[in-house]
Amino acid sequence: MKVLWVSRHNPLKGQIDALREKLGDDVEVFVLPRQVANAEEVAQAARGMGAAYIVPVLPLSIIARLAELSGKYGFNILFARMEAVATVKEGELVEKIVREKPEYRTAVGYADGTVRVYEFKGFERLKEVKLVTEPF
Repeated sequence: MKVLWVSRHNPLKGQIDALREKLGDDVEVFVLPRQVANAEEVAQAARGMGAAYIVPVLPLSIIARLAELSGKYGFNILFARMEAVATVKEGELVEKIVREKPEYRTAVGYADGTVRVYEFKGFERLKEVKLVTEPF
């Protein structure tokens, strides 16, 4: 079972373990670490490698288009549910928090100097993306 992981960051060990638990031990995860121009590029990569699943860490507009293409091309989109567990400014504290559960946690730095620690909580299958607006 092939999974295309589209992100600048490699999957965490806990994420790979969760994929194996759901999809079987024969899961192969292929990382597409570069920037992509559009959803069609991602769909083409998935089709070319025979991926049944895509885990995109991409802008919402690209994910929405991937959801539309999933029916046409027969792949599934999985969303890695990440929960923010801490927002800090100290580097040492960040490392300590991540080390508590290194298989499930990662840290992301922001322009204002803060660092947010996220913890993987599980995968969800993405069915559709809706944009709902109202007059302003």
